[in-house]
Amino acid sequence: MRIPLRATAVLVALLTLSLTGCTAGAPPSTGTDHATVLPHVHAIVPAPDGDGFLLGTHDGVYTATSAGQLGTRVGRDNLDAMGLTAVGSDLIASGHPGTLTPTELGDQNLGIIRSRDGGDTWDPVAFTGEKDFHALAAGPDGTLYAQATGNNVVLASSDLGVSWTPTGGALLAFAIVVDATGRIIATTPDGPQASTDRGVTFTPLPAAPSLYPIAASPDHQRLVGVDSKGTIWSSTTSDTTWQDVGTVHRSAQAIATTDAGDILVIDDSGLSLMPSSS
Repeated sequence: MRIPLRATAVLVALLTLSLTGCTAGAPPSTGTDHATVLPHVHAIVPAPDGDGFLLGTHDGVYTATSAGQLGTRVGRDNLDAMGLTAVGSDLIASGHPGTLTPTELGDQNLGIIRSRDGGDTWDPVAFTGEKDFHALAAGPDGTLYAQATGNNVVLASSDLGVSWTPTGGALLAFAIVVDATGRIIATTPDGPQASTDRGVTFTPLPAAPSLYPIAASPDHQRLVGVDSKGTIWSSTTSDTTWQDVGTVHRSAQAIATTDAGDILVIDDSGLSLMPSSS
């Protein structure tokens, strides 16, 4: 089903300012509706050049401004861009080929692919034609962690996805992020699970809401996610408690946060920007 992404949609919710005890202000808005229609969004990442965001969708990679305005598709490739992750100036992704995807990227499954030009072009890296990865993330040291679809094995790569080894951990991950301390957090059917030993073992994340989409800021100091009831939660490495910072409209597809705490989320109302309240 193709979902209209209104890059200026209102994020439906009053912000809960629990730390200050103040009454929440009006819901943030990015302006007027955007006419562009896109399919499902798998991931949102801050652009490697620091200018806005990139959206990994079922129909390629799209841009969005820092104000939440939806842009155009990057390059010609309409690949199904899953697990979109930024590692320095590189982009790492997985997924499935589109009708315009070069054949060398793989048939059926893309494995691990890499772009050095902001998503304009892609190169095959590993598992070409063999696997697709929905859960894919980079740590602050550049180590990649991933899990292939239909597999509960967590893999790690220290060479931008060229070679992979099992970490020893085994769980079903909806999504994976890594915080500034190197702690790996996976959202799972049993709630968020955390590893402090580079993925060898995972244990339940203390006092965490049951999140599904989850994301880390580029500096890995902030985490943000959405629970099954549509509540947006935020946490930092300096304050590991989770704060209720808003609500999505029905179902959330993907979420991202900046170093400053701005949140971009795609839900049933479209693409919305929630400016930081701090």
